[in-house]
Amino acid sequence: MAETHTPYYSLKKMFSFFNGVTACFLVTVIILIVEITAATVAFAFFQIVREVALEHNFVSLRKNYRGYEERDDYSMRWNLVMEELKCCGVKNYTDFSGSSFERATGHTYPRSCCKSLGTVDCNGRNVSADVIHQEGCFPKLLKITKTQSTNLSGGCLGAAVMQLPGTLATLLLFIKLG
Repeated sequence: MAETHTPYYSLKKMFSFFNGVTACFLVTVIILIVEITAATVAFAFFQIVREVALEHNFVSLRKNYRGYEERDDYSMRWNLVMEELKCCGVKNYTDFSGSSFERATGHTYPRSCCKSLGTVDCNGRNVSADVIHQEGCFPKLLKITKTQSTNLSGGCLGAAVMQLPGTLATLLLFIKLG
């Protein structure tokens, strides 16, 4: 009698080849390897990603930011970031010098950089530290990202450590059963 090949035929064949203990062990080991890999990648490539992201955001802001009153998604997102994090630009408030925003408006910074949006001093030209946030947003975003990355890596490693005794117990059981 010919065997019928269902979509799960290969998977069924694999699980019938291995007994349940072996299959459980292999799945646990694969999950463990993925968790350790994710944690390692997050730590190893953080510096490279940081440098690329800084340059990309700087160039993109100078080219695409249109201003506080504009309703395009890019400008609205940057306005939200600058207001919420109390910062201005990617590196600092001078990021807008020579940008498409400055050429279009004649202002050296957008209103979202102002400490108080409704003040007369916040006119797009007064760069006093009393009027605008002079620190860039990238260091603040980087701090948030680093915290989240550390939490994710720690969670992955913590889960791996918790799975290790079970994996070892399964391995010992597998060896004992032959």
